[in-house]
Amino acid sequence: IGAWAAPTGDRPRAAVLVVHENRGLTEHFYDLVGRLAGAGYGTLCVDLLSSRGGTAALTDPAEAPTALADTPVNALLADLRAGIDELQRRVPGAKVGVVGFCFGGGMTWQLLQAGEPRLAAAVPFYGPVPEQPDFRRVTAAVLAVFAGLDERVNAGRERAEAALRDADVTYWVRTFEGADHAFFND
Repeated sequence: IGAWAAPTGDRPRAAVLVVHENRGLTEHFYDLVGRLAGAGYGTLCVDLLSSRGGTAALTDPAEAPTALADTPVNALLADLRAGIDELQRRVPGAKVGVVGFCFGGGMTWQLLQAGEPRLAAAVPFYGPVPEQPDFRRVTAAVLAVFAGLDERVNAGRERAEAALRDADVTYWVRTFEGADHAFFND
């Protein structure tokens, strides 16, 4: 289960895997997939609750954060890797990037830590950083986005930046002062 939109224009700019927040594949992410496709990117957002029938199958939307937290990280990474496979099938030859928000930002960091070699770019938006980040296998350029008022996630910012620097990754850490967690969410 997921949201897909083909890129507009004659030639795609790239392919983007969007990783949703801990509320699952909500309308915001369907919209975001369409907006990115409108800018020329083949875009896919995998519903990481697919093994449970998808976000829409939950009887109570408040179940999504617990269901995602109860899913092993390796299973989530496998679903994201399958999403990259699908993007490469639908947008052959295009560079692949990933952008994730909140929980999805944390999963973006996890993809980087796992050394996913097919990523050319990664943008974790206010995503929790692994406790002991190791980015030595990262081949993607990273734009890490933080919200100035988000103390919980910001606690990992220095840890992330040190690990990126130590791994000699091309990166930029951008903090939006005065913004709080989930500021990108409509």
